[in-house]
Amino acid sequence: MILKHCKRAGAALSGALIAIGLATAPQPALAQGSKCIDEAASIRRAESQLPRLEVAPPGDQQIVCITLETNILFARRMSAHLAQCPRSPHARNGDTWQRTGSQYTAQFGERRCKPAIRGYRG
Repeated sequence: MILKHCKRAGAALSGALIAIGLATAPQPALAQGSKCIDEAASIRRAESQLPRLEVAPPGDQQIVCITLETNILFARRMSAHLAQCPRSPHARNGDTWQRTGSQYTAQFGERRCKPAIRGYRG
């Protein structure tokens, strides 16, 4: 009889500990949602400030290379963001940026550009 009572008490205690653990556990979905929203806003601002290749002087190798590199790094940032936040408002532009990044990477190599921007590398 005592053994049955101890088993029931142990089961109740285990259940209570699990409930407490679930109630106090961090909720990654909420935290990730906030991070995704913040990163999406940051990406929106960065995208509006990107240099455009079509206005870079074609004869100025340095400006063209930096413009290409800046856009390549942005495409990598967008790709990393979408991998972490597939429901981002930027998801509809993800394929476009992936193609653009690939095209710019090819042009970067064709022009024999050297990486000049330090920091974020995707």
